[in-house]
Amino acid sequence: MTLKFTLRIFVAIIFVMTVKPTFGQNSEQSEKVLRHLTLNQQKMLEEQQKFIDISKLDFKNSLSVEQKNILRNKNISKDERSRLLKTSLSNKQRDLIQSNKNLLRNKRLTFKRSLNRRQVTRLRRFINDRDIHDRKRLVRRIRRLIRDNLNTDNI
Repeated sequence: MTLKFTLRIFVAIIFVMTVKPTFGQNSEQSEKVLRHLTLNQQKMLEEQQKFIDISKLDFKNSLSVEQKNILRNKNISKDERSRLLKTSLSNKQRDLIQSNKNLLRNKRLTFKRSLNRRQVTRLRRFINDRDIHDRKRLVRRIRRLIRDNLNTDNI
């Protein structure tokens, strides 16, 4: 793997692990990780999460009735739905996706650069101490995020 790809995965892991305690994770564990982040870093993570939520909502609101029907249609595979949706996107929607992706990438990069070595080490330990089942679910989720990210690059 390239360094850039590894960094993307690492940032995605950090983001998923620190913003919302998911995947059966104790809130105590996430609180422990958050204690090692500065207030500024915690605010950055909160801002990222808010930005993601707002971006999703904006995109959902921009969907036409036809596009919503494509997403609701369970008779076709997810890949086919994704392909149909991508072909039906307007230029405005594509620009929205691209600008949101760029802004989020910048926010994540800023967060990653704000971490010191000790914080990186603690975050890695936190991830490695998780149950194997939780790690597998996390890896599957990250792979899906990366796959979706790569698929949206072609839009």
